[in-house]
Amino acid sequence: MVAILFILTVIVFLTIDYIMKRKEQPQQAYEVSPEQAEQKKPASIVSGTYYHPTHTWARVTDDVVTVGIDQFAKKVFGKANKIDVPKVGAYLRQGQTAWKLYRGKRALPQSTPIEGNVVDVNVDLLNQPSKISATANGDGWILKIKPNSLRQNLKNLLHGKTADWWLENSRAQFVTRFAGEIGPVCQDGGEIIENAGDLLTDKEWEEVLDKFFMAEK
Repeated sequence: MVAILFILTVIVFLTIDYIMKRKEQPQQAYEVSPEQAEQKKPASIVSGTYYHPTHTWARVTDDVVTVGIDQFAKKVFGKANKIDVPKVGAYLRQGQTAWKLYRGKRALPQSTPIEGNVVDVNVDLLNQPSKISATANGDGWILKIKPNSLRQNLKNLLHGKTADWWLENSRAQFVTRFAGEIGPVCQDGGEIIENAGDLLTDKEWEEVLDKFFMAEK
């Protein structure tokens, strides 16, 4: 069931991304000949931050990709007091559980957005997991991965305006689902409060894991 939800989510958001990119592209007034097509260089990989549907991000800068958790995951789960991470050298496949965050009796397993070998682990977080950052430009990253199929992997991730829309949609769905039952899950302005997951029952937390993080049970 989790795999099906993951596939459907990727298809929906990539379809939206494709439509938006088509609208932004200028119309060609001529056809490219087969000879010209062969001479065209492959498009370069766009640097920046890409998002996996399980609320992890990948920051692409060079031949090593930095990965971590996004703002939605950090606020809903809260400050972790423990983290399990793979060892340097471990090989991870895209969508495979890469780390697990713990807060009290609750856990949040999250998937790697990129396939490849782990080349670095943020060891500072092992002693102070609460310092995990949701920003892709901070020091609170979790892993660094040497990608194996980066260009193919990025096709399954969300980027740019599509990612912004998806993150906003996740926030709105969470608020709509739980604000009426557990009270104020948002600050003024509609932002999810810190440690919002603490307000949820165990049953509600299982629902969040399934719906928003597609976590394996």
